[in-house]
Amino acid sequence: MSDVNNGISRRSVLKGAAIGGAGLVAGGSLLAGCGKKQVTGDVRFTIRGNLSDAGAKIAIAANDAYTAKTGNKVISQAVNSDDFQNNFVQILQGTPDDAFGWMAGWRTNARADAGLLADVSEQVKALGSSLSAAAIQGATNPSDGKQYIIPTTYYPWGLHYRKSTMQELGLNPESIATWDDLIKLCEATQKKGLVGYALGDKGGWEAMGTFDILNMRLNGYQFHIDLLNGKEQWTDAKVVEVFNHMGELIPFMNKNVLDISWDGMRDLLLQKKCGAMMMGSWFANDFLAKSQEDYDDLWIVPFPEINPEHGIDSIDAPLDGISVAANGNNVEGGADLAGFLGSKEGIDAAVAAGDTNIYISSDFDTSSYDAFNKQKLAVLGAAKNIGFFLDRDTRGDFAGPVVGPAIQSFLKNPKDLTKILESTQAQWDALPAL
Repeated sequence: MSDVNNGISRRSVLKGAAIGGAGLVAGGSLLAGCGKKQVTGDVRFTIRGNLSDAGAKIAIAANDAYTAKTGNKVISQAVNSDDFQNNFVQILQGTPDDAFGWMAGWRTNARADAGLLADVSEQVKALGSSLSAAAIQGATNPSDGKQYIIPTTYYPWGLHYRKSTMQELGLNPESIATWDDLIKLCEATQKKGLVGYALGDKGGWEAMGTFDILNMRLNGYQFHIDLLNGKEQWTDAKVVEVFNHMGELIPFMNKNVLDISWDGMRDLLLQKKCGAMMMGSWFANDFLAKSQEDYDDLWIVPFPEINPEHGIDSIDAPLDGISVAANGNNVEGGADLAGFLGSKEGIDAAVAAGDTNIYISSDFDTSSYDAFNKQKLAVLGAAKNIGFFLDRDTRGDFAGPVVGPAIQSFLKNPKDLTKILESTQAQWDALPAL
């Protein structure tokens, strides 16, 4: 069984991946399974979240399955996800746990370049044909061509709502085809005393999902990616229009937007206090933890079209996985556990414990997916372009320190938009060369 240390108490793409089948895993303990020496010793694993969260319980169950298979005890520690993310470099420079859940993209690649992550290319290779070329590409560090994360799951960002709430209001969110349709839904929901468009941006990243989708819907995927990588200007009229659309949603938001985080948004939906919210689907396990009825009531649809030129051809769908600390006490053990968690056995253990995430593995049969997961696949399948999410598609020293506060400032004082965008562009221009 896993030993669990209760620490301090967020969230977790495949570019061009085949929906539902793009895969990840082979079976078993990978280092041992490849004919190498048996890995032994305790393995320490960081769970990002609270021990009371459904996701933590699922991670512990998967770790227990690893212990049962190998005899190696997993010592799990639950930590506040934002704290872990914000102090990631300092943690990995100290005495980190051996393995932990992490995020593909800049956050992995930059930390690998700094020597903080262990190379898991051997484990990725051992996963064999179940790992698609797209998944490998998404997990590969462009600077050295190695892998520092074993991709396991991905999820769509979309409009989430409760079917029962919409039925009680006489609304049909699945008929939202245009921006005007969305505004009408927000108006009708608000008239019934509910929050029309729930948002919590205390962490500074949550509203990035709304910005991303508005920019992709209005200006297209390529403009969005170019903007995040300095090839377009934040003062461009196209960006102004993105914020103008966000401003149209502010009157329908809860008044404490900057006082609550993603879990506050979740609670508004869980407690039937809002109509819809734009967020990633990782929180679905929390609905299931409350009751099967609550989970069955949850639904997701694509954010509606705004510009017919781009339709609904783009989506944020971050790829998550398991990374290993280069400075851990048991690097081989961490890599072995990471490989197991990406294997069919690890996935089966997580699913048996109630996991509702979409696994990338082709070894996992998606025909067993419930209605909500099938709908997530449909939402993913409606998009031709997939982004990682703003704070993974751009530099870490720009997303969190600059864009996050800029959006917060806009939500607080929309009239300051010109000054906010001028400051954002100036701060990008002042960034040191990588």
